[in-house]
Amino acid sequence: MEDNDLKLLLKSIIESKPAISIIGIGGGAGRIVNKMQVCELPDTELSVFGMNRKEMEELSLPHKYLIGADGLGSGKDRSLAESECQKILPSIEKIITDKILSCFIVCLGGGTGEGCIRAFLQKAVDMQIKVKLLVVTLPHSSEGLEKRNSALQLLDEIGKLADGIFVVDYDVLPCSTISDLYNEADRKVMSIVSSFINMIVNPSLICFDFNDVRSFLRYYSDTKFIDFFTLSGNIDYLDEELSDLLKHLPTKYHTLDDISNLIVAIHYNRDTDEDIVRKFLDMIVSDDIMNKLTKDTQTKWTMIHNPDMEKNIFRIDIFTKCN
Repeated sequence: MEDNDLKLLLKSIIESKPAISIIGIGGGAGRIVNKMQVCELPDTELSVFGMNRKEMEELSLPHKYLIGADGLGSGKDRSLAESECQKILPSIEKIITDKILSCFIVCLGGGTGEGCIRAFLQKAVDMQIKVKLLVVTLPHSSEGLEKRNSALQLLDEIGKLADGIFVVDYDVLPCSTISDLYNEADRKVMSIVSSFINMIVNPSLICFDFNDVRSFLRYYSDTKFIDFFTLSGNIDYLDEELSDLLKHLPTKYHTLDDISNLIVAIHYNRDTDEDIVRKFLDMIVSDDIMNKLTKDTQTKWTMIHNPDMEKNIFRIDIFTKCN
């Protein structure tokens, strides 16, 4: 870890200030960040910004910021939200000061999120935040192709301001009802963000730190888009699932050679039998994943103790970037 990064972490510890901020923008994103309180991420501050006073009052988060004076919402008017959010930028600046990573969550397709995300990201760029992580949901095609195309265009524009981008697309979620669709999208965003942040804030059992995460985001690949999946179970189940790694990746990966960057984060209870741990590591490093990748693929792995997990059960979180 670089000296400046270490100084920021030490400063946050000494002053009891979190080193990471997660910021939800708009009603949908605010709902997700409010749910993330159950994740109990250490060294992390959760905040939400919205234009609908009633929605904001329903959230239990302590850090809530109302954009605009009337509290009636944006009315899907992106330009209104964009204008009003300029007045709240001092609050964003205060939140992300001295942070090593700021994660912005936004549900594209709504007025508040689409109107404010560019200004918020630009503020993080101007303040030279070490890592700007962007997590977006894309509207379902049933909401109208114009709304979806507008969201995709905006994502292309603001993506330049971020270091890493996760996308949760409503169109590809296997749900039959609208409520199930929203719940699954919320769950997926929470899983992605908490898994990624956990790699930074939780001590690992090997030499893995913030700089490893940053190199994953910035080097060896031209894309900023990150793909993620997670699996949990005993060693036999995971061995079978990982025998065909490609089936868990999006269709843009035609072969494993398309993986430019990969992180495998292993979560387990350290009371697990040592022989099982060694066997599992051999499986990950030599058999199912690492050994099947090309020498050009940049691979990293880490192990994180999770006391809430059952003994002899593993969870693996896999992050990839595509060539």
